[in-house]
Amino acid sequence: MPLTPPEHPARWRAGFWSLIVTQFQGAFNDYGLRNLTIFLILAHAFVENAAADPGVRDRLVFYVQALFAAPFILFSMTGGYFADRYSKRSVTIRLKYFELAVMALATFGLATMNLYVVLAAIFLVSTQAALFGPCKYGLLPEILPPEKLSWGNGIIELGTFLALIGGSVAGAYLVRFFLGSMGRAASFSSPSAWLVSAPATAFPACPRPMPCASSA
Repeated sequence: MPLTPPEHPARWRAGFWSLIVTQFQGAFNDYGLRNLTIFLILAHAFVENAAADPGVRDRLVFYVQALFAAPFILFSMTGGYFADRYSKRSVTIRLKYFELAVMALATFGLATMNLYVVLAAIFLVSTQAALFGPCKYGLLPEILPPEKLSWGNGIIELGTFLALIGGSVAGAYLVRFFLGSMGRAASFSSPSAWLVSAPATAFPACPRPMPCASSA
């Protein structure tokens, strides 16, 4: 049975802009954490590359990039399954809680300058992003009226790219101003995840599509 998006403008606008804010915050945190870790490695801030060995430095940067990219290959299809099988609103809210836990782990890793904990956090936060991807695009036709779908796709793409650029710049900025007190730098990302997780609960409750009946 086809889904009917909310017709009242106030309702779909609240749900749509909540989705945009949620997506922006998640992408900003992901790229901010990745770039912060890379610049810390380049600054030889971790014990693992304190000797300033270029080979060790390059290998650690490769690990960061690989751990950041791998979940999109491994878990994007799983995210699509969850988006089809369960309520996209419920999946999104649970993934935001998961992101909060991961950012708390990243805060701990940066405060203690434990590279292995930070690398685990990068992998997990990227896993969250891979699982969330199909939900965010699947939510659009359930939130927006049909005539607003192209506009909504453009807005979510714009917000995503702004978040990628902003997070990348923020990661470098935090290294420059907080090197040697990374607990304070990490604290910028974790509270932002807490503060912006609330909009995810503003998504309207959308009916889950019923599975198609098999043809005889």
